[in-house]
Amino acid sequence: MKNQGIHKALEKVDWRKRAYFMRKFQIRTAKNAHILAMSDEEFLQWADRKSMIVFQNWEQTDEYFELYLMYMKGKMQRDLETVYDVVSEKAKQGDEKAVKLFLQLHKDMTQLQKALNRTNNKKQEEVQEDEDDDLVL
Repeated sequence: MKNQGIHKALEKVDWRKRAYFMRKFQIRTAKNAHILAMSDEEFLQWADRKSMIVFQNWEQTDEYFELYLMYMKGKMQRDLETVYDVVSEKAKQGDEKAVKLFLQLHKDMTQLQKALNRTNNKKQEEVQEDEDDDLVL
């Protein structure tokens, strides 16, 4: 399933907000095609709401922003995979620009992975320090 992270996160959200988010970003599931196709009026009637203001206000919350970032991260990852495949194929065919871009992508990804590893190591060290602080001698 595409972007399981957003689906899992949306499970924790009120059903109306979940439906609104999925409708807004056209996130398909096996059971929601009818919701994605609804007009605003139909959606409001289905969700038993008089206006979209409650949903628009929710868009200003941290909860919505975190879901949005998670959704966009997944979307960007899928797009990056697509771009990588295209660049890789062109590089294999000898396209000089594609070869340079492929090498740059590889270099950038390696640097990102190193930075991510450093961040994860720092987090693990902080957790260990916190655990050590609770020791009674």
